[in-house]
Formats: sequence, structure tokens, C-alpha cells
Amino acid sequence: MKLQLFVLCLFGMSSYFVSSQIITSDGGTINVNNGGVLHLNGGMLLSNSSVLTNNGNISVTKNSTLVESGNFILNSNTTVSGSGVYNIEQDWINDATFNADNSEVELFGNTEQLITSNNGTNTTFNRLTLSGNGTGVNRRKTLVNVDAAIAVSGELNLNNREFNTNTRILHIQNPSVSSVSFDNTYNNEGFVSSLPNGFMIREMNQSGSYLFPVGSSDGTRRFRPIIVESGGNQHQTYAARMNNFSPDSQGFPLTQKEESISEANSKFYHSVRSLTANSNANLLLFFDPNKDSEWESIAHWSTSEIEWKDIESDGINSFSNYKYSLKSNWSFPIDNDEYVLINSSYRLDIPNVLTPNGDNVNDEFYVVSNGLTEYHIQILNRWGNPIFESDDVNEPWTGHDLNQNECTDGVYFYIIKAKYKDKEIQEHGHITLIKK
Repeated sequence: MKLQLFVLCLFGMSSYFVSSQIITSDGGTINVNNGGVLHLNGGMLLSNSSVLTNNGNISVTKNSTLVESGNFILNSNTTVSGSGVYNIEQDWINDATFNADNSEVELFGNTEQLITSNNGTNTTFNRLTLSGNGTGVNRRKTLVNVDAAIAVSGELNLNNREFNTNTRILHIQNPSVSSVSFDNTYNNEGFVSSLPNGFMIREMNQSGSYLFPVGSSDGTRRFRPIIVESGGNQHQTYAARMNNFSPDSQGFPLTQKEESISEANSKFYHSVRSLTANSNANLLLFFDPNKDSEWESIAHWSTSEIEWKDIESDGINSFSNYKYSLKSNWSFPIDNDEYVLINSSYRLDIPNVLTPNGDNVNDEFYVVSNGLTEYHIQILNRWGNPIFESDDVNEPWTGHDLNQNECTDGVYFYIIKAKYKDKEIQEHGHITLIKK
């Protein structure tokens, strides 16, 4: 049955129910009042300046023999408003005006659902809920040629579904820390996926942990969120996505890395961008140690130096089945948005000459290192007596003994004991002291 309307009112002190295959409104006015239920087994098409006010419940299902059933379609200057509920089993196609007010849209289909438009109209939802039982690609609710937003008082509930932005933007305008929720059941989490140029964006104005539940089902399914921790109540805006492939494929070669990096994660990497000038925050990148191996730190791609640079994170912490690398008070350089998990190697450069003559060349003996967790050096004279000791790798030997007397020219010996991760390091050798 196809029901074409010019005026339809469902109004309720109690619940009223109207069922139809499809409603096509060609310039009509439809009111679904509080308590009213409009159930459509095929779809809803509003065109030619139709006006829909929904303060009840509109349910559009695919229980129909119609081609491409289950769609909710707004076109030709249609206006939709109200604070009711929309339960949509197939696609949301908005070519007109949707005023979200205090409404809720639930996309509950078991096949991939599209949020799209024929003329590029972006939809701002108030409360958007994703549900359904589809698996694989049918977990997805996908943006096609449009952006989408959650309004300043709205909420996004992913449940265990995937919001696929493609190359477009999902903008969470509500700055509440809790404006995004998802099912966090291990290996069944809900997440936001994006391709290059696509992002999940969050507005922030509270001190707290803003979660970006990013992931991907392209290839190996991965849920690898990030958290941006704001340190104050100033307004900040951040964008993030997880790239479910090697940085090599996007022109960020993992082989181009500073010497201190021993290896980098080739399975995935993150893109994180601060859209607010002069904003620092804590950055937490999550990984699954059972599937991703263990990682120690984070590297950021430097466009100027054309290599990955270790940002020297503050350590690794555990959270449920995941771990995360934390970088405190990070400045989010604007030269690039790319971040990858890394392991570092230790560096130990030891000179063999000391010439403390004031010419600024080898005036001090010091060891250049990185990655060491423990360090001790002892310098001995030719009789084996210690003349210098330190646990600080940044403390130089200036050619004096323990009593601060000048040492004579000659050959001295060093013993270095250090630790990198769980590896014990021991180095020894000689230093030639020449004062003139």
C-alpha cells in the first residue's frame, strides 16, 4: 500500500498507530504528536516543500517488496522538525532541511546503512544511536559524499556498530566528555572508522579525558582508540582517525627514522590534529599487546626532517585488555598529523680524548646516550684508582680527580655499566688526557 498525504495528524493523549507500506508526501503537512506512532513497512519520501513535525515515533522498516525499501528521504525543500524518535532500517537521504531539535535517530538495520544526500546536504543529528545485528561490512553506518555532526546538546551512541566516515567528517559539537558512548566489550567494540582525509572531530571545553573510539574493519578488524586529556576549561578542538595500514603506503616510510628508533609499527598508525592554535594536551595511543606486539613510545612524522622522530613518551600503562603510550603536555606540531608506535634502541657514544684547554673542542669528557634506564661510569688512573664516578650521564669529567685536583696528562680508563630495558650493558676503554 502506498499512502500519499497532504495532511496527516497523529496526536495522542494515548498512542495512535498508523501502518503503511510507504508514505509519499508531495507538499503535504504531517504531524506526529506526542504518543503518536507512524509505522512504515517500505519507506518515507517527503518532497515538494512538505512539512513534517515529529514529536512521537516514526518507524521505517524494510518489511516490504518495494525496491530499496526502508529509506527515509527528504528532498525538494522539505522541512522536518520536532523532538520525536526516528527508527530507520535502511538509508538516511537528506536533500532538504532537518532540524534535529531534541530528537533521536536510530539506525537499526542489519545491512550497511548510508547517511547521504543527492545535493551535498550535511545532517546535524541531536541524538544518534547505532544498532543492529549485521556482521562484517553490515556493521557499518556509512557517510557517502556528506559530513555529519552531533549537535551541541546531542549524543552519539555507537553501541557495537561501526560509524564509517569514509573520507568525510563526523563532528561531535557537544563538548561534554560523555557525549560519545560505545560498547567496550573486548573484540566487539563500537568505533568510528575513517579513510585518509576523513576524521572524527571533538569539541572540548572541560578538564578531562576525551575518548576518540577510532578503529577500522578494512582488512584486520582493529579497535585502537586514542584519548586527548585537556588540562583546563579552555576551548579546544581535536581531530583523529586510525589508519589500518602501514605508513609506508601514504608516503611516511618507516625506514626513514632517527637513529634512536629501532622499529616502528607497520600494522597501523594514527592521525591526530589539533585544530586550535597554541593548545597542549596529553596524548594517549592505545594498542593490543596480544595482537600488536609490545611498544615503548610514540614517533611523530617530521615534514622538515623527512623522518620519524621519537617524542619520548612518558611510559606504557595498561587498561583492561589494552595498553597505551602516554605523552604528557604534547604541543601537536602542525607540520604533520601522523603518529606511530615505536621501540627505541639505546645509543652510547664514548669519546677517547680529553683536551681541557679552553678551545671548546673536547674540553669535557661526556657520554652521549639515549634509551638507558640505568647508568654508572667510573674513571680510573693507570694504577686502577678511581678518580671520577657518576650515575648521571649528563655529568662530564673535566680532567680533575675526586678531590678536584687537576690530573696529569696520560692515559686513563673508564668502566661503564648501564641498562637498556632488561639488557645489561658494560663498556670499557681508555681516554687520553692532553691539557695543552
